[in-house]
Amino acid sequence: MSDSFKIYLLIFVLFTICVLLGFNYVFAEDNKIGYQFSFKFGGKGSQDGQLMNPHSIDIDRNGNVYVTDTGNNRIQKFNSDGKFILKWGETGSNDGQFLKLHDVAVDPSGKYVYTLELKNHRVQKFTSTGEFILKWGFESTGGRGSDRTPHQLSIDSNGFVYLSDMNGNQILKFDKDGNFIKSLGSKGSREGQFIHPHGIVFDSSNNMYVTDMGNYRIQVFDNNFSLITQWGSYGNGPTQFLKTFPGIDYFDKENILVVVDKTSANVKLFDNKGQFITNFGTKGKEDGQFNRPEDLAVDPKGRIFITDTGNSRIQVFDKIQ
Repeated sequence: MSDSFKIYLLIFVLFTICVLLGFNYVFAEDNKIGYQFSFKFGGKGSQDGQLMNPHSIDIDRNGNVYVTDTGNNRIQKFNSDGKFILKWGETGSNDGQFLKLHDVAVDPSGKYVYTLELKNHRVQKFTSTGEFILKWGFESTGGRGSDRTPHQLSIDSNGFVYLSDMNGNQILKFDKDGNFIKSLGSKGSREGQFIHPHGIVFDSSNNMYVTDMGNYRIQVFDNNFSLITQWGSYGNGPTQFLKTFPGIDYFDKENILVVVDKTSANVKLFDNKGQFITNFGTKGKEDGQFNRPEDLAVDPKGRIFITDTGNSRIQVFDKIQ
């Protein structure tokens, strides 16, 4: 056996071991950018700091982390190191209570926190310490009422609240007090149409990014809802998506869009033109692996926080460059 063959064989064996172990350090195609597991917090349970099937996550400008502890019907707030700060909510339909809590979003000022429930079919608005302010439903949003099925919400820099209505295949726009303004989009595969839109986020220019899951694509619109660009198709390739890719966030400092592909348990990063940057993650229970990841958020330092829903924990990844 020649020395060169031995070297190639060793490289192949090491690569195979890394794949089998779910190696959690991934480089971009240019071998310059990568992300690695940093730390985790949560863990299955109902005590302070523990989580039951956490679904959604958002981070304010000071790095505080808000998590929908869906299985416990409450919001938990953590600091940037994953240390428990406070909680609010319990099971029910009264003000400040939750049923099937699905999403959380912090407004750009960091003063207000919005939540979305699938079973109570409403949005609630709180202070950053959990004090109830107001609530609203969807009866006046174009005649569909309870047929509306919003799954995720986001707030632009002007304080307008947008919800992705999955079954209605539209985006709903409200003011900060819950007054309905208009609906955007319709069912279909043409530009500006949607099939089961879910994730929604804004950059600092108020361009809106939407995960159009049924069409396996990302659509990007300006603040007049004119299409800027779109990308994606079905598959496992760098710019492709599988059945469910609900979570999305935008890191303005580096103009990076981050998307979680729940079906493949993978996280993908793109620039604002849709060019693939890198990806990481595999299915499993080890550090750096995921079980039904639902959502993610990027903190002011560029770290990526991911709701590892099936493992009832939050995992955090740092960039290596």
